[in-house]
Amino acid sequence: MKTEELWKQYQSYTRDLTEHSRKLGFAGVAICWIFRSSSFTFPPMIYLALAFFVAYFICDIFHYLVGAVITKRYVEKEEFRLFQETGSVDGDVPKPRWLDWPAYRFFIAKAICMIVAFIFIGCELVVRLAH
Repeated sequence: MKTEELWKQYQSYTRDLTEHSRKLGFAGVAICWIFRSSSFTFPPMIYLALAFFVAYFICDIFHYLVGAVITKRYVEKEEFRLFQETGSVDGDVPKPRWLDWPAYRFFIAKAICMIVAFIFIGCELVVRLAH
């Protein structure tokens, strides 16, 4: 399998994970809403789950924001370099691996936040079912 095909597969995985995670995030917040009391308070585990859902959505935004800003700055720098060398901004530019690392870290963080949030919901369910 060629690396180009592997990268397309990787992009498909990350795109699908992000798409499904957002739906799960909204569903998780709705599930948390079920645990509210009549005075609109939540059990401690559900507060923690809600905090991780908020962290998920923040990481989701930063995943794309950081990736866009870093890529934009890199491309502008490379276009300037190309223009200085050739008089045109069009040309082949190598993509260094470090360019994706900041956005990738937010990608991993948001997946972890989603998993931890659902673990807290699961813990609350276990506690309630045990009583």
